[in-house]
Amino acid sequence: MPAAKKREVEQASNDRARTAGTLAREHLAVLVSTIGMRLNRGATAYYRSVWNIGAVEWRLIMTLKSISSLNVSELSDAADIDKAAASRSLAILEERGLVSVEQTRSRGRAAIAKLTAEGRKFAVKLTEVSRERDARLFREFTPSDKERLRDLLHQLARSLEKADWEH
Repeated sequence: MPAAKKREVEQASNDRARTAGTLAREHLAVLVSTIGMRLNRGATAYYRSVWNIGAVEWRLIMTLKSISSLNVSELSDAADIDKAAASRSLAILEERGLVSVEQTRSRGRAAIAKLTAEGRKFAVKLTEVSRERDARLFREFTPSDKERLRDLLHQLARSLEKADWEH
């Protein structure tokens, strides 16, 4: 990357950090939301450019790696993704030969999604790079820091489920 472009990118990043920092001092939800958006943008850009998948496809693949077969509704719930987005992404993954989606009568008229053999190999590679990316992101954290952060984020997620947004 040319030096001028690199300075421009760094300046934009610094500007974003200052703005998020200002708002986050008064609004913790802004800090959490900003971190989530930045992580999502970075992951999406990486997985799209290197692996030709988006964040939704990544989440579906990783969920199916953990739970071998699910109907589309169960899969979208398990991956915490909108059902329509899950269906669109499953079609893309099926076209690439990474997922099979079969209609079944044993579970109603549900479509059951499973990783193909190629999809399982792909999921193993994604798991490896995901762990490497996590390790780089949290390299400054001690194991107890990471565990405490995980606990706090789970606590926040539980609070979010109970939130009363009318007030």
